[in-house]
This record gives sequence, structure tokens and C-alpha cells, in this order.
Amino acid sequence: MRRIVLAALFLVACAPAPARQPVHTFEGSARVLLTVQTYRLTFSENPVTHEIRGTLVNRTSGDAFQATGTLLPAPDGNLLTADISAGDSPRLNATVFGIGLRDVPLKAGALLSGTIRHDAFAGSLRVNGFSSALNMQRVQ
Repeated sequence: MRRIVLAALFLVACAPAPARQPVHTFEGSARVLLTVQTYRLTFSENPVTHEIRGTLVNRTSGDAFQATGTLLPAPDGNLLTADISAGDSPRLNATVFGIGLRDVPLKAGALLSGTIRHDAFAGSLRVNGFSSALNMQRVQ
């Protein structure tokens, strides 16, 4: 019994520790329709699958969104593509002039795409069919 316990402890001690996923944070702004909005993107990356998970916060309005996507290596930088979703945001259920509206989200989803070169992200944020240039810098 003692040998089994020692063997198990040895195997646990030799097992590689799970690699800590790096956390990236970028801040910047975009002109959405007529107003300038500031954003903060924070995500962790799985280096094996290139999958990212994090949040995109609109610092102007205070709204936070979930970001899921990929960060793929490319010759001139890393290509980031992420679906931005409101998650469990409130939904509208109403009747207007006899027309029923059910489960309409009050926050719109978006698509974030661009290239990360060194400490800069240059890309676009597409919301409801409107695309806005988004430039952000890495922050510590």
C-alpha cells in the first residue's frame, strides 16, 4: 500500500503543471456613427488552440460584452477575430400597434477583427451592419 501511495505521489510530482494562459489588455477608441466611444479589450489566449476568451468593455457607456474567437499567427502580426455578444442581457417583450416583439436583445452583438502588431491593434468593430475603425494600444 505504501508503495502505491509513493508511486502516485511521484507521478503527481512529475506531471506538468497546467500552463498559465497569458492575459492581454488593449485600450482605444472608435467613432461609432457620430460619437467617439472608448473600449477596453481583455482576453486570455490558449496557445495550443489559438482560442481567445475575454471581455470588451465600452468605457463610454459602461456596457460589458463577452468576446470569443481566435488569435492566429500571420507573417505581419497576429490576426484577431472575435464574436462580441451581450450574453444574458435584458430582452424586450412588448406589443407595438398590435405587433408583438419577443426576446429582442437590448444590446447588439458585434464582430471584432483586426491585426495585432507589437503593442498595437488595428482593426474594425462591426455593429448592426455598420463598421467602425478601432485602434487600440496594449496596456499593462
